[in-house]
Formats: sequence, C-alpha cells, structure tokens
Amino acid sequence: MWASRIWRRYKYFLLVILVGVLLLTSGMQPAFNTQEQTAEQADHGFDLQAFQQSVADSLSQIDGAGRVTVLLSLETGEESVYAADVSKSSQTTDNNSNESYESTTSILSDGSYGEAPILIKSKYPTFRGAVILCEGADDDAVRLQIVHAVSALCGISSDCISVSKLSQ
Repeated sequence: MWASRIWRRYKYFLLVILVGVLLLTSGMQPAFNTQEQTAEQADHGFDLQAFQQSVADSLSQIDGAGRVTVLLSLETGEESVYAADVSKSSQTTDNNSNESYESTTSILSDGSYGEAPILIKSKYPTFRGAVILCEGADDDAVRLQIVHAVSALCGISSDCISVSKLSQ
C-alpha cells in the first residue's frame, strides 16, 4: 500500500533516476556535451565562397538561366557574441563620482585542459549587393526570376542586384 502511494507520487522522478543510471552504466555519452557543441559551433562559420556556389547552383536550376556565376558584396562580416562577466566599481571623492566597468570573457572548461569561450549567438553577415552572370540574362522573365530569388535569399533590395549575360 505505501509502495503504490510512493510510486504514484514520485514515478516521474524515479523514472528519470532510472534512465540516468542506465545511461551511466551503458557508457553512452549524454547528448548535451557542451565542449563538442562549442567546437561544432566554431566549425559552422559563414563561408562566403560556399554560399555563393550554392546560390549559383540553385539559380542555374531556373528554366532558361543556364550557367550562373554569383558575386556577393558584404555590408558587414560575421560577428560572434560571447558571454562576459561585467563588474562595476565606483569611487567617490570629495565632489566627484567615478564609475568604471571591467569585462572578462566567460570561459567554459571541461576539466581536462579544454577551454572555450561561451558563444551566445552568431550574427551572420549582411549583404550590400549582388552581381549575377548567367547565360539566359537576355530573357526578361529569367532576369526577373533571378532578381526575386536573390532578393529573397540574401535580403537585399532588387535595385542592388545586377543580372548580366555571361560571355560564351
């Protein structure tokens, strides 16, 4: 009787404990290893060359576009924002009050010589303009489709996109 009351009351807690014990005894690594996540995040930086190539490959699939080359101009580059500890110190003299701030980057350590800063977010670059060279640029409908696609993909206005005929 008392066992069924305990089971009803603490069944979720006991199940979590049981799963934890099973994971520890089976030798499996938990899925939330922070050191691996920070290393993966560092590897997933923005690669402009690869992005331009993937855009060109996608645009070449437009009916009538043919071969496509893409050049993108960046307004700002990639920026990473890291966690920081900010401390404030104040000094008061006769009639003056001085405040100073000191900032240090927070470091995540796994205990075995591995340290990495804590990444809060990554800001991807913003684009200034695009030059698209394609074989089918002499067709107005193809040019319009390319301008709309690049505008939607890169977030730049259509007046900053130039579509020209690719030389043979």
